[in-house]
Amino acid sequence: MNILHFEYSEFFRNYIRDLVEKSGHHYLCETQGKSLFNTLAMHEVDIIITGLELSDMKGEELIQQLQTSKFKHIPVVVVTSSAIDNLNARLKGVHFDDFILKENLNFDSFTKCIDRLEDNVR
Repeated sequence: MNILHFEYSEFFRNYIRDLVEKSGHHYLCETQGKSLFNTLAMHEVDIIITGLELSDMKGEELIQQLQTSKFKHIPVVVVTSSAIDNLNARLKGVHFDDFILKENLNFDSFTKCIDRLEDNVR
């Protein structure tokens, strides 16, 4: 599977890249939301992972743009440090498929999330 990751933090780009590759998937990365449609046009993407803070927009803007496009079928996972209450308030009305809190992000939580979504992608 090809997993596209949007993240401004180099630390989390490297961390998630390692998780993706260790789980046997292909990692694609962008730091700017404005690259969304160019990247999707150039690569077959099975899952999108995004943080809520990008260098040029908020994660919820990226998700909303995705949801009004021909790529709305691609599952979206939000990786965030926001508390669940804050996440629910911030993303109210924005469709995403799953989330992982950064404090709980490890190989096990990552692969469980991706495996759940992978079953739905097939």
